[in-house]
Amino acid sequence: MKKILILLFVFSLLILPAMAAGEGALLSRGKSYTLVTPGSVAYPDDESLKLTDGVRGELTDDFYYKSPAYVGFNQANKDENGDFVIILDLGADYDNIKTFTLSYLAETDVGIYAPSSFSVYIADEDDGSYIHQGSVVIGESTEEGLQKTGTASIELPQDAGGRFVRFVIHHQEPFEKEGTTVNAGWAFIDEIEVYSSTPVSQTKDSGIAIFIILAIVAVSAWLGIKFKRRFA
Repeated sequence: MKKILILLFVFSLLILPAMAAGEGALLSRGKSYTLVTPGSVAYPDDESLKLTDGVRGELTDDFYYKSPAYVGFNQANKDENGDFVIILDLGADYDNIKTFTLSYLAETDVGIYAPSSFSVYIADEDDGSYIHQGSVVIGESTEEGLQKTGTASIELPQDAGGRFVRFVIHHQEPFEKEGTTVNAGWAFIDEIEVYSSTPVSQTKDSGIAIFIILAIVAVSAWLGIKFKRRFA
């Protein structure tokens, strides 16, 4: 009995901190989402799966944009703020949300430019009140001949909680080149991702349960050892 209690006690002291320090779990893989601002019918996402399936765009006939992994957003469909908006449903209410990533394409010779920035907001309900969590400026070049894929990330200073994540992707603003105004025609996205702060994805209910169980185990182990010594 004493050995079991000691093992449980050591587990509670060592394993939990190790989990907290580990790489976060990917919460968004295979999850559903809504394109609030529609994608282009020419580069569609008919089943709303492309952005969370883990498939990255690859060179296809010398161009990335021909890869079926991408969802294309035309400038004509951006909202009044110049944004493309996606709402991701994580499927459960998590309390250890930590990092968000956006994977994009810049292929300027065919009118595809990286977004200028993106922001994330979280809510408990789809039509609830979304709270701003963070933003990042991407700052990719608009020069001719640019052909590259990129990933931008937002890492929160502390964990956030919620189920629905609103990705607000700000389209590249018009820019001047040799005295001419250039309008960025397209934004191409192949993945949006949300990570937890720990290797174990943790819903609010499961997080409380795990804490209580580990607390009971730790206290029981400590009391067992203490009483064993007293009556030895």
